[in-house]
Amino acid sequence: MPVFVNDDYLLFEAVKWGKRDKVRGLLSSGCHRNLRDDGGRTAVHWAAERDYLDVLYLLIDEKWDLNTADAKQQTPLLIACNYRRENVASCLITLGCDVNAADMSGNTPLHRAVRMDIETVAAMLCKFGAEVDSKNGSWWTPLHEAARTGNETIVKMLLERGADVNAVTKKSSTPFLTSIFYYKIAQKNTYTSLDSILKMFVDSRCRLSQSDGQWTPLSASISVDNSFIAALLIYSGCMFEKRTKFSRSLLVEAFTRCEPFVSRLMVMAGYQVNQEEVDMCSRRIPSFSRTFMRLVEPNTDISSGRCDLLRWLREQARTPKSLSELSRASIRHSLNLGADDTSILDNIYQLPLPECLKNFLAMSDFISRIL
Repeated sequence: MPVFVNDDYLLFEAVKWGKRDKVRGLLSSGCHRNLRDDGGRTAVHWAAERDYLDVLYLLIDEKWDLNTADAKQQTPLLIACNYRRENVASCLITLGCDVNAADMSGNTPLHRAVRMDIETVAAMLCKFGAEVDSKNGSWWTPLHEAARTGNETIVKMLLERGADVNAVTKKSSTPFLTSIFYYKIAQKNTYTSLDSILKMFVDSRCRLSQSDGQWTPLSASISVDNSFIAALLIYSGCMFEKRTKFSRSLLVEAFTRCEPFVSRLMVMAGYQVNQEEVDMCSRRIPSFSRTFMRLVEPNTDISSGRCDLLRWLREQARTPKSLSELSRASIRHSLNLGADDTSILDNIYQLPLPECLKNFLAMSDFISRIL
């Protein structure tokens, strides 16, 4: 327990209540700069938390230490970011505070600014040297935090500054999978930029098939009925898993949840469909009742074309693959390995092949009709 002399106690109270004139008078009387409260905080910490910028300037003029950490290893800058005190945080950054100081959980000011959706502060921190790939105690990076909140602007900024799009947490979650998880649990219409964020990850060469032990990018995209991203992953060359975490066929999941073109694209890209899967798909068609359809998003094609697709899948299951189809699947698989499971599209068009063969490998004719 710190021992306060009278003026020191009054200084803490004056700072907490933002009494600028009282603070000025107490500072002129010689209050101790190193005085801390029970939480290890100085007057600078309290000025930062309460957003009293004018009081902070008085403390700065008196040469108070701006990088002192409290009992939780929080500097005033960390506190300002955590409490969304944008003006205070901007002031502390420009004054040269340590932008990479970490609290006892390993969070840096950039972690906190991104989590609290303070775009201007996050940009300032990066400009002043914040480590974009710093990891906290759970191995979360600022990019994971941006994926959690769904802030497209911050995601783009971090990627442009070289953030590792394939960084994993202790639970093996990538920013891609983090985005989908928090999209699932967010309140409706509060996470509106999923498609653009996931496309940025793919374009930034995220690994297309990297699993956290339960989900891959493709199975996770299918689980949230996202036909666009599922098709983009397949088009870009992702690998296929045969079963999802619920032991249901990935093809059956795509048939059930996504637009019909996703299942077609999977098979064209090399997915080996069998009769058992076709039978499972056929049992899914009766579930699309009128009552169910009224619950579906108005613009979602969840049932039309299912019967045509089923007939096509049945034909694919009983007809051997042609040599050209086998070659396409084999070459795409090899390109995936060579690209370390990132997008193969650029590599396809660098092959010493006629343009028509490159378009065949890229399935560009089919893709141009759906994307």
